Amino acid sequence: MNLKKIIFGILLFTVFTGIAQRNDNEKIKAYKTAFLTEALELTVDEAEKFWPVYNAYSKEYQKIKITKTRQIFKKIRIAGGIDQLSESEADTILEEFVEIDSNVAKAKEKLKKDLTGVISSKKMIKLLSAEQNFNKELLKRFRNRGGNMNKN
Repeated sequence: MNLKKIIFGILLFTVFTGIAQRNDNEKIKAYKTAFLTEALELTVDEAEKFWPVYNAYSKEYQKIKITKTRQIFKKIRIAGGIDQLSESEADTILEEFVEIDSNVAKAKEKLKKDLTGVISSKKMIKLLSAEQNFNKELLKRFRNRGGNMNKN
């Protein structure tokens, strides 16, 4: 049996056996790990080097994009909504969104640099595609389950 299939099978087994015990974020992370490992066809050696780099990037992305965006929307809610913002406040918030996008781009540049020599450029392109496909698949599953990740 192909080593990649064995690794993928183990990852899937881990995902499905732990579903009842994990919170949604852990389940999603495990599913993403299996999804990306299969999509990228990582060798054992590549996977050992890839995942620490990618996990560090994911943590930074989470901090930049998700956390900062939530903070901005919280500011908007506290102000009473977009229509209650002054033009100056709205301009400041727009600048914050631009800064978030700039910081995400910097994180992606760092990821590319850090993955050079770990996986090929072709696999890096596959990673971009696989991330988009994962997000689409996750959204589809979420919709099909009525927003509850615990339903089977």
